[in-house]
Amino acid sequence: MVNLRVRMRFVFVFAWFYGWSSVKRGVTWVLSYLALPLATLFMIYMISRGMLLDYALVGGTLAMVTANALGALGDTAFFRLETRLQDLLVAANVSPLEYLLGIGFGNLIYSFPGLALFIVLIAVFRAITSPLGWGLLILSILVLPVGASGLAFLGGSRISHMRNSWGIAALVMIFLTLLPPLYYPYWLLPKYALYALMISPATPASVVIQQVMAGNPPSALALALLLLENLAYAMLGLSMGRWED
Repeated sequence: MVNLRVRMRFVFVFAWFYGWSSVKRGVTWVLSYLALPLATLFMIYMISRGMLLDYALVGGTLAMVTANALGALGDTAFFRLETRLQDLLVAANVSPLEYLLGIGFGNLIYSFPGLALFIVLIAVFRAITSPLGWGLLILSILVLPVGASGLAFLGGSRISHMRNSWGIAALVMIFLTLLPPLYYPYWLLPKYALYALMISPATPASVVIQQVMAGNPPSALALALLLLENLAYAMLGLSMGRWED
């Protein structure tokens, strides 16, 4: 019990160190990750004349949380290659699971200012009106950082040089947050394209929330995929990520 308490304390302390320290560095860090979803929101609002505003608000929330967690690819590579923090954690008997949870919840803390802004906008513009819709949004916000951090840890632990990390992280973020139907209705896509884009951990989350926004019950298959896919990505990072070099 004492050992479990110590390990849980590490997760929360590391999450606070990793997440809150980035916010404390200055408002520019928050603005940097808000720039893309807000710019996309503005473009979609202008092009659709406000018709897709609800989708852009919800999609921006999901994309921001997912992109911030995927951006940890560069951070985990930096911790391993430059600061050697990962070696220190290995020597301290910290497990990869604790490290992954710390990264995931740290990104959630880092995303909090942006989340607060988007949640206020969702409430003001009534993009989500039902308790079920809000519940699914909160569930997605809690689940997505874990799966996306698993992918980030997997990638960051396999990169051999820092110069490759930031470019790869940017490409992964664009592919998994801009192409999937986060900012636009998923039913505009042909089925084969939707199925292909399910590779993004955020796609099932967007699908179930959009279904509720349209007044329909959420798909049990998409909801199960949301949970299982993010769990699978976390397990993939733990099983294939390099912890002890």
